[in-house]
Amino acid sequence: MKRVLRTTAGLWLLSLFVLSVAAPNGAQRPRGFVPADVVYASDIPYSAATGAAGVVTLAVNLDDGGNIINVQVLRDIPELTSAALVAVHGWTYAAASLDGKHIPSTLLVNVVFDPAYLQLKDIPLAPAEAFQAPDPKATPFAPPQLLAAAYSPYPSDATVEGAVVLDAYLSGGGGIGKVTVIRAVPLLTAAALGALKTWKFAAAAYGSAPVAAKVVVAMVFRKSAMPLQ
Repeated sequence: MKRVLRTTAGLWLLSLFVLSVAAPNGAQRPRGFVPADVVYASDIPYSAATGAAGVVTLAVNLDDGGNIINVQVLRDIPELTSAALVAVHGWTYAAASLDGKHIPSTLLVNVVFDPAYLQLKDIPLAPAEAFQAPDPKATPFAPPQLLAAAYSPYPSDATVEGAVVLDAYLSGGGGIGKVTVIRAVPLLTAAALGALKTWKFAAAAYGSAPVAAKVVVAMVFRKSAMPLQ
């Protein structure tokens, strides 16, 4: 009987060890993580008084109610960043959640200022500033990083301008999945969607593991025919 009890206890301890090794660590392999998202986005003005163009990258830090804690500028274009900042502060967001509970998190917003006269395809990307998590005590979340981007060509039959705002799902490998149109501009939306599909991202991470995430891309078109002198 004692041998049977010892054998049973040994098997029980062994099973606990196997489960502890096989079970994912919550901080490393989050289950049920739903990334923060944008619900409503307004237009972004693009002043005709500037010849600047390119990508402004913003990290919008949100609390567990989807309210903005602060916005960190990761890529700055001095003549254009303020317009992007004012716009994103007026947008509406949904908080991230983990296992059904809302948590603070970050949503990356890339704003492309694209005047019609540009003949460039690829967007020169300045090195991004290091992301600073708003709560150093929380499980660290690193938003996806933009690695390569392309301008959307201005359609030859278009005479409109404005911001097309797209919400892209990124897989745990950084690949672009479903893209949702948050704000459309007739004749410009299809061109913006086509350009976004060529962009490259590094995956987001929660703890030490890559996770699926959302990224917002706003392509702001201006119909100026010629660059400023």
